[in-house]
Amino acid sequence: MAKKCICEICTCGRHRCPHRPKAPRAVGPCTVSEYAEKYPGHHVNGLRKSFKPSQAVVKGTSPLSDATTNRVDYMPHQVERVSVRAPEQYKKVPGNMDLLTSYIKDYPQKQAPPVKSMRSFEKHVPAGDFKGVPTYIDDYRRWSLPTKDNGPAQHHYVPPSAPFDGMSTFNRDYQAKRVPMRESMRPAESTQMSSAPLDDKTSHKVDFIPHAAQPRYVHQPLPYQKNRAPFDGLTTVQRDFTGKRASLPPNFRPDQTPVHSNQPFNDETTSRRDYPRWEASPPQFRAQQAWVQPQGNMDLATTARLAFPAHSVQPVKPAGPVRRARSAEVPFDDRTNYNHDYRKWSSRPERRGNPNEKLYERPNVPFEGSTDYRAQFVPKQALVPPSCAPSNRPNLSGDPFDDRTMYKLDYIPKEAPPCPAINLPVNGYRFQKVDSKGHEVWMRNGVNGVMERSIFTPPEKIDLALA
Repeated sequence: MAKKCICEICTCGRHRCPHRPKAPRAVGPCTVSEYAEKYPGHHVNGLRKSFKPSQAVVKGTSPLSDATTNRVDYMPHQVERVSVRAPEQYKKVPGNMDLLTSYIKDYPQKQAPPVKSMRSFEKHVPAGDFKGVPTYIDDYRRWSLPTKDNGPAQHHYVPPSAPFDGMSTFNRDYQAKRVPMRESMRPAESTQMSSAPLDDKTSHKVDFIPHAAQPRYVHQPLPYQKNRAPFDGLTTVQRDFTGKRASLPPNFRPDQTPVHSNQPFNDETTSRRDYPRWEASPPQFRAQQAWVQPQGNMDLATTARLAFPAHSVQPVKPAGPVRRARSAEVPFDDRTNYNHDYRKWSSRPERRGNPNEKLYERPNVPFEGSTDYRAQFVPKQALVPPSCAPSNRPNLSGDPFDDRTMYKLDYIPKEAPPCPAINLPVNGYRFQKVDSKGHEVWMRNGVNGVMERSIFTPPEKIDLALA
């Protein structure tokens, strides 16, 4: 009999063995899996030799040569000193320089009277002399300070005794040189005319002689002749590919009907089995002691109060001069430029409208509640014009709805066999053991599918925490 675990017996993919996380692990991956059965491992002789070049440094046995391309191609030669051409001595051009320019010709100097100033020369001279000491002179007095030494004696400029010759140091050191203009290498731009006649013969005129063209041949179209044979409406596709009637292929899709079981639902999970609820006593809280007021009075003296006691000190007197306030006996002059320029005039508002019409008099009759607008403009009910837009109502049909789809026609439901791992004892399996990986190993019972008692411990009573 072959021994299989629940992972191998299950056909629906919803049943797995309860793997023990605290079990001792063996070296290597778990061998009981679908992947290990379909893809067995193969022995490899070793890694292939890499085609990548080696990174080792290649060293040569010959000594390093210092001969470079520059040293081989460019040999050192003896260099002679370049001869320097002595400049010619400057000779002053005879005659005087004409300083007349186009600006001096166009804009000659003219004598114009000075511009009169827009500012008045009248000065306001006070009637009497000011007698008193200003605040600035009284506050900032002049002190008798010793004179400051200005340093060594400065040399005074002594003009030369010789007359000025008009030559500056720059003109004497940097004299202008006149160099004759070189002959231009550019060809002359004058047009060169030839006396020979123009030769207009070309290769095309010499090689291709014009000939008279022949009249063009016009092809006469053939008259249309109607076909007397009857029209055959079959196409090549309709003639070659005729419809064949065949039965529907079998559907390989499993049945969608749920699998029901009469056994009660087992709500026991791994978490509930591994972490049972323990009875715990309620926590004990320590009773807080009542506050008792200490005896005696509190000393409110701080370090700042002891170190910095308060002293009665008079306020500091200002060092500036005493400014006397103006007497309040003089009345305040509220005249301003604005009040003087913009005076208030006694004027009346102008009457608007036609002066010949009478003024509006309020009627003594009470208001009826109807205005001229309401009396003249009576609301009327207008007919709503019919809309030209198409109706958005759906077009309903009295025929029954055809819910046939390609999926329903192609995939016929079939009944799938129930998974044998739902109830292993009823399906003829006998429990054997739980290996070190946590797989429950079951074996098929060959005695008419009847469950037999085993000497091993059933999986329900195995403590996974101690394993």
